[in-house]
Amino acid sequence: MSYWDCVEYRIRHGVLELIAGLALLKVEGVKGAGLRAGQGDERPKRKNITRGIRAHVEEGKITLFLQVYADFEAEFLSVAETVQQKVKEAVEGMTGLPVVAVDVEVVGVNAP
Repeated sequence: MSYWDCVEYRIRHGVLELIAGLALLKVEGVKGAGLRAGQGDERPKRKNITRGIRAHVEEGKITLFLQVYADFEAEFLSVAETVQQKVKEAVEGMTGLPVVAVDVEVVGVNAP
C-alpha cells in the first residue's frame, strides 16, 4: 500500500470554478459571463472570472456549467466545443479527477 492509497483530499468548488474560468480566458471568440467585452485589457478580478461558472462534484466526478458571451460573428458551436475541450483539459490536468460534462450556455453576444 502506498502513501497515496491512504490520502483523501478535497477541492473546493470555487477552486474548480476558478480553473475553468482561467481556461476560458484562453479561448478566442468567447468571454465568461463576468467578463463582458469593453471592460478594457486590465487583469480581471477573481470574482469576475468565476461569475456564471458552477461546479458540481459527485462521487469524485466533476460536472461544470458555464454561461458565456460569444463574440459577434463567432461560430457558436465551434467556440462551445473549444470551451468544453480546454476547460476539461485544464480541470482534469490540475485535479486528476474526471470531468464528465462541461455544459456551455451562450447567454449573450459581445458587440463588435
